[in-house]
Amino acid sequence: MKAIANGKFNLSLYVTGVVGGMHLLDGVMHSVSLGDELIVEESDRVRVTMLGAECPTERNTAYRAAILVRDRYGLSLDISIAKHIPVGGGMGGSSADAAGVLACAERMLAGRGVNADLSDIAAAVGSDVSFMMRGGCARVRGTGGDVTALPPMEFDALAIDCGAVDTAACYRTFDELALPFSSPTEGELLSPFNALRPAAERLNGRLRDCAETAKRLGVAVSMTGSGGCMFVISPPAGTADAFREAGFRCFPVRSAACGVVFV
Repeated sequence: MKAIANGKFNLSLYVTGVVGGMHLLDGVMHSVSLGDELIVEESDRVRVTMLGAECPTERNTAYRAAILVRDRYGLSLDISIAKHIPVGGGMGGSSADAAGVLACAERMLAGRGVNADLSDIAAAVGSDVSFMMRGGCARVRGTGGDVTALPPMEFDALAIDCGAVDTAACYRTFDELALPFSSPTEGELLSPFNALRPAAERLNGRLRDCAETAKRLGVAVSMTGSGGCMFVISPPAGTADAFREAGFRCFPVRSAACGVVFV
């Protein structure tokens, strides 16, 4: 079974508090057309092969998702993942991979006559996985399990890879900088904002360089997730070339109406 697991942009991201050591978030996510390619087959044991990136097995969300599926349903999967979403870019690459595995597992189990609901596994594996399985556009709150669907949007955009930012380090830096908690009003949800940006910029100066390039070009740039990637909505002609000349990898993308696409 083949699938594309789409990445996402955080159109807005607020940090509203901390409970039990977990940061609570509120904001809007939207799927985009830059995705990882998965081939998932039934096997005698769980295996994950990564192409284009390396990830230790114990940290691989796709592997953890597959183990939970095996333990519950006795279905072992052989998974091959060709990475296209920038690693550590804040576009949800690892969560997308886990979502793709779970979506494929649901289809395989349905073929056995098992009506499987893997939403609890999605929530257990990673904070963005619940959204990434359904995709489109949604308001996502708390630790990622509170997902409220919103009407999908249509837009073209440019994703700009500024280099990886470690998510855990970004949240630690957020705390160290004593950045304020805040909650969006309904009117602010679709306005660009990312509470983690000052922390991510402290860890990765290329994000500031990207913002300076955007300012010079006269375009608005936003950061997705805990950083690594910035994005421009409706970029004018020549924007990608200008960022590439400044030394950034760029990916033209479109909005996507779903998280996982079967091919």
